[in-house]
Amino acid sequence: MYPVPDPKYPFLGVHVTRRIDGGLMIGPNAFLSFSREGYRGLGLHIPDSLAVAADPGFWRFAAGNMATAARELPGVLSIEKFVAEAARYVPSLAGADGHRATRGIRAQAMNRDGTLVDDFVIDRAGATIFVRNAPSPGATSALAIAEHFVETIEAEV
Repeated sequence: MYPVPDPKYPFLGVHVTRRIDGGLMIGPNAFLSFSREGYRGLGLHIPDSLAVAADPGFWRFAAGNMATAARELPGVLSIEKFVAEAARYVPSLAGADGHRATRGIRAQAMNRDGTLVDDFVIDRAGATIFVRNAPSPGATSALAIAEHFVETIEAEV
């Protein structure tokens, strides 16, 4: 179950997934990761954080999303608040216990002006083709992307 997206906010926010063993997964949050590969705890990696802080596009993006970041922060710091946020649309979760699972990190391409890249970016360098920014539909679009690669290569032969 996903919340109704806010068109002003670029991410879906917390959602609820029933697991095959009957348990529930609640998440993810939609908060900035402080590391490209920090999958435990808050995942702080100072060089990655400094790289983000040095990007003027990030500050433009942050300025436009400060209210949402403030809304998400309590759920980042507190499991109870995170579960309470999900309970807003699944009331039976109110007061449920939870624990942190391994973190997932979703890469998101950003333009220099701070706007997010909403679609796939396919680039080429010589014989190598790169898919950058494969958002959530990336896995479900894998065959279509592969078809595009084949068509691109066949057009050159």
